[in-house]
Amino acid sequence: MPESDVDLRARIVTGAIEAYRVADFHTVGPAEVAEHAGVPEDTVRRVFPLWELLVVAVMDRWNNGSRRALWVVAERSGAVAYLRARLEAGRDEPALVRLRTALLSAASSPEHPAAGWFRGQYTRSFEDVTLALVRDVVAGREPRGTSPRHAAEQLVALYEGLQLQSMLRDDAEPLAGFDRAVARMRAGWAAAAATV
Repeated sequence: MPESDVDLRARIVTGAIEAYRVADFHTVGPAEVAEHAGVPEDTVRRVFPLWELLVVAVMDRWNNGSRRALWVVAERSGAVAYLRARLEAGRDEPALVRLRTALLSAASSPEHPAAGWFRGQYTRSFEDVTLALVRDVVAGREPRGTSPRHAAEQLVALYEGLQLQSMLRDDAEPLAGFDRAVARMRAGWAAAAATV
């Protein structure tokens, strides 16, 4: 019995994730995805007639799947613990970090066919962190008077910067750097809250 397009799409997305795990973002194309998916290249092109659709499907499953799976950390322990868990997950999945970083450039280009989707995902991720920080302040995990939006800007910048460093510096220790920076940020948040 032939595979349905739904099954083929799932198989091709899995193959694309595997292709990105073993090769650089810029070297992965339909042939590499087809090889990892175990399907002919023309099947990849038929099921995903636009390459950007496949990349969106990969990011939706891989990045958003990881984000959703780790959200329980935010619910239980707060925004800082959530971003630290995501940083740790990135250490274990460096290919996802490389792909996500490469796609940030695409998201910034209004001409890119998937720019709207990438920007929407980025905004949603930022808003998730902001919401988690609102809950943290209410729950007393972060100092009362902390601006959740400003704290989210700082934490997301730290998270993204450390991920970039981990790709480019052999001596980078993102988790230790995260812990040190968060301790300083929290001291600043507490000091700012005390003056309000």
